[in-house]
Amino acid sequence: MLALINKDRQDFGLAPVTLAYNAAAQKHAQDMLDNYYISHWATDGLKPYMRYTLEGGLNFERENDAYSGWFNRAENPANYAPIDPKEEINALEYAMMYDDAASDWGHRDTILYEWNKRVSLGIAYDNKRLALVQQFEGDYIEYTVPPTLSGNTLSLGGRFTGPSIVLDNVSIAYEALPQPLTAEQLLAGPHNYNLGERLNFIIPPPPPGQFYVGLPPEAIQAKTWELDQAGRFSIQADIAPSLAKGKGVYTVVIVVKMGNEAVNLTNYSIFVK
Repeated sequence: MLALINKDRQDFGLAPVTLAYNAAAQKHAQDMLDNYYISHWATDGLKPYMRYTLEGGLNFERENDAYSGWFNRAENPANYAPIDPKEEINALEYAMMYDDAASDWGHRDTILYEWNKRVSLGIAYDNKRLALVQQFEGDYIEYTVPPTLSGNTLSLGGRFTGPSIVLDNVSIAYEALPQPLTAEQLLAGPHNYNLGERLNFIIPPPPPGQFYVGLPPEAIQAKTWELDQAGRFSIQADIAPSLAKGKGVYTVVIVVKMGNEAVNLTNYSIFVK
């Protein structure tokens, strides 16, 4: 599977990705196989970036899911021929790259995303079905302090590993705590996912003796915003305005400029229960 991905990236002039070992990919593939469904959401209601965070993921993630075989577990499996797993992953990769119009080419865009560095793979199968997960991620931040919430204070610190990364802001997104879903609900949709409602974004405080003019209400000025020429950063902010939503999943997004492009380098979920 890794070789197929890198062949497709090479064909489009992109650098290869290396194999990562975030367990969320394999667990999700097994959940899809066990419960006869395909969706970015899972039976526990978790979305990909939530699963990725809970399994130790610290950078951004972008997920592809694919499935071969039948979904109706009540149907007679004798109606389906046995599969060859390697043939299936070849066919699924080809379909995601060259027959993906029904998904608006989203799977292909994920495989060919320029900033992907690594991919965790989940492959679960029996003799008639196969579930596949590709969970791409970046590798642009080495954390000394992963996003941590203490009271209303959000703290994070580390180092950007790329040479031309310019920190822009830290955004906070919100959604309700996940609830279990049946296979039927998952098959009915939604298959796509986003980070929820963007609530606030954290910006550096102005220099001493200065102040912002016309600052939008969703902006939060950091209490600490330290950034040096080596890419090391340390940020603390009071995110009480965000936490007014109450219980839920708060996803921290570090937004940077890489060249002329704005890139989300992390989608780290904090569960407030």
